[in-house]
Amino acid sequence: MKKNKFWMIAVIVCLVLVLGTGCGWLIFRDRTEGVEDLGISTGVQNESLAYDADNQILYVGTHDNLLVAFQDGEELWRTEASGAYSDIVLDVESDRLYAANEDNHVYVYQASDGSPVLDINVQRKVVGLDVNGDRTKLAVITNTGSSKSNLFFYSMEGEELSNTQYSISLRGVMYCSDGETLFLGTKRGEVQHITEETEVLNTLSTDYEIIQMIRNGDTYWAVNQRGYYYEFNEDLECLRSGRINNTVDAVVSSIGVDKNGEYVLVGSEEGYLFVMDGQEKQIYMVDEEVEITDFVAVEDGIYFTGHGDFVRNIYAENLAHIDFYQNLVTALQYSFIVVLVLLIICVTQMLPKARRATRRLLKKIWIHRMAYIMLIPTFVLVFLFCYRGIFRALIRAFTDWSRVNNTVALMDFVGLENFKTMFTEGYFLTGMRNLLILMATGLLKTLTVPLIVAWLVYNLRGDKRKYVHRFLFVLPIVVPGVISAMIWEKIYDPSIGLINNILGALNLESLQRVWLGDAGTAIWAVVFMGFPFIGAMAFLVYYGGFINISNDIIESAMIDSATKWDIFWKVQLPMIRPQISILITLQIIGTMQDFNSIFILTGGGPGTATYVPALELYLNVAQFGRYGYASALGVVLLIFTLAVTMLGNRLSREKE
Repeated sequence: MKKNKFWMIAVIVCLVLVLGTGCGWLIFRDRTEGVEDLGISTGVQNESLAYDADNQILYVGTHDNLLVAFQDGEELWRTEASGAYSDIVLDVESDRLYAANEDNHVYVYQASDGSPVLDINVQRKVVGLDVNGDRTKLAVITNTGSSKSNLFFYSMEGEELSNTQYSISLRGVMYCSDGETLFLGTKRGEVQHITEETEVLNTLSTDYEIIQMIRNGDTYWAVNQRGYYYEFNEDLECLRSGRINNTVDAVVSSIGVDKNGEYVLVGSEEGYLFVMDGQEKQIYMVDEEVEITDFVAVEDGIYFTGHGDFVRNIYAENLAHIDFYQNLVTALQYSFIVVLVLLIICVTQMLPKARRATRRLLKKIWIHRMAYIMLIPTFVLVFLFCYRGIFRALIRAFTDWSRVNNTVALMDFVGLENFKTMFTEGYFLTGMRNLLILMATGLLKTLTVPLIVAWLVYNLRGDKRKYVHRFLFVLPIVVPGVISAMIWEKIYDPSIGLINNILGALNLESLQRVWLGDAGTAIWAVVFMGFPFIGAMAFLVYYGGFINISNDIIESAMIDSATKWDIFWKVQLPMIRPQISILITLQIIGTMQDFNSIFILTGGGPGTATYVPALELYLNVAQFGRYGYASALGVVLLIFTLAVTMLGNRLSREKE
C-alpha cells in the first residue's frame, strides 16, 4: 500500500514536470525567433537596400524594375526603370541616390523625392557601383557572361573617364577612405586593392569565389562561396574571419553586419539566414524560403530583403540573448524527454502487473547482460547502415528531392504529391500487376520443384549418392545471376535462340516468337527463366528440414503401415512447415526487390509488359533523378512487403 502511494505521488510529480517542461519549451521557443517583418510592401520581388538613418528613410530596389522609398512604414515615392536594381548607394550629404540597374544604366536620383538627376548609359549589365568620398567620381562594374567584366569610372556629370576590361567576373567595388583607391572582389576569391589606373597594390585571398562585399564604418567585409567571411581594413589586414555552419549545403548569396560589427549575417539563395556572434559561433539559423539578397545595418538591428515582397528586421538586442534561449530550449527538450521516461517508469511501477512484467524483463536483461553489451556494436552498425537509410527515405518521400533539389536547403515539403503521382502516372499500377504475376508464379516454383527434388534426394539410398546429387543440384548457385539472365537472353533470341531453333527443327515455325519482344509472351518468358526451377537455396532449406526429422518418427509411421506418400504428406510436410514459411517470406521479399533479370532481358518492355515497381524505383534514381519519388516508391514497397510477410507469418502460426 505504501509502495503504491509512493508511486502515485511520483506519477503526479512527473506529470507536473512533463507539463512544466513542455510548456516552458513552447514559451521560450518563441524567444529564439529573432526576425520581425516591417510590414513594408513594394508589390514585387525585392533586390537591394539603402537606409538614411537621419531621416529614417528606407530605399528598396526591386528585382522587377521599381525603386521605392519608405518613411515610417509609409511609401514616400517610387520610380521605375527597365531592369532589376542590383545595387543602390546613398549619399546623405548630397541627397543623392545612386542606383545600378541591369538594364545597362546607372541612375542618379534626388534621394528626398525621387526626381531623376542623371542617367548614364553604360551599355552593359551593371552589377555594382560606388562613389568616392569627395563625390567627384563614380566607379561602376559590369558583367558580360560569366568571365568578362569591365570597371568604368565616370564623372558626376556622366562623362566616361576610363574603362578597363577584366577576363574574370567582378563581384563588388568599394572606394577606400582616400577617395583614390578601391577594393575589387573577384570570382577568383580575391579582394584586390587597386588604384584608379587599375594598378594592384595588395591582395587578400579567400580561396573561393567572392560573393559580396560591404562597408561597415571603417572596415570592410566579404563573404565567399563556401560561407567564409572576412573583416579587413584598408591595408587588407584580416581583422576577423569565420565560417557559417552550412549543414544544409545552402548556396551563399549575401552578407550583412550590425552597426557595431559584432553579429555577422549570411544569406543564401535558398532563403537560409545564418547568424554568427562575436566569437564566430553560429547562434541562429532560419529558413526565409526565398533568396536573401541584401542587408543594411540600422540602429536597433539589421534590415534584410530578398526575392520576395518583404523587408524584415533582426534585432541586435534579440541576438544578444538568442544563444541563451536556444540553450534553454535545448535543456528543456532533453528535460522533457527524461521526465517523460520517468513518468512511464512510475506508471509502470504503480500497476502491479506491469511492475511484475518489468521486473522479469530487467532480471533477464541483467542475467544476459554480457550478451547485450556485446551486441551493442552490431546494433549501432545495423542502425547506421540499414535503418538510418529507411528513416531518411520515410522523411524524404514527402519532399521534392531530385537531381536538381539535391540538398536539404533546396528541398521543399510536398506532402502526399509523390504518392499521388505514383497512382496517377500508371506505371506503378502496371508494375504491381506484373509483380503479382511474378510473385504467384515464384511461390508456385518455390513450393513445388525444389521440395520434390529435396525429398527425392533425401530418400536415396547411400550417403555417397545423396552427397553427389546434393552437390550437383547446389553447384549452379556459384553462377552469378547476371550470367544466368544473359544465358536465357540468348535462349530467347529470335534468330539464334535455342527455343526457336528447336521449334524450327520440329517444323513448328508457326510457334516461333520474338519471345522477349512480344507483349503477350514477354512476362511469361521472364517467369519461365530458370527452368527447371530447382532453386539451390530452397533445395538446401527443404533438405535440411527433412534430415532434421527424427528417424524414430518415420519408423513409427512405417510400423503403422504408412506408405511413403502418407509419410511425406502427413508426417514430413507438416514438420517442415517452418522451413516452408521462411521460404515463402524470402520469396515474397526477393520478388518485391528483384529487377535485375527483367532489366537485363527486357528493360521493362516491350512497353510496360514486364515493368515492375522495383525497376521503376531504380530508373527514377539512376536515370530520372527523382529521388523523392523513388523514396515514396520504396516506402510503399516496404509497407506492402511487411503487410504480406506479417500476414503469411500469422497464417503459418495459426496452422501450427
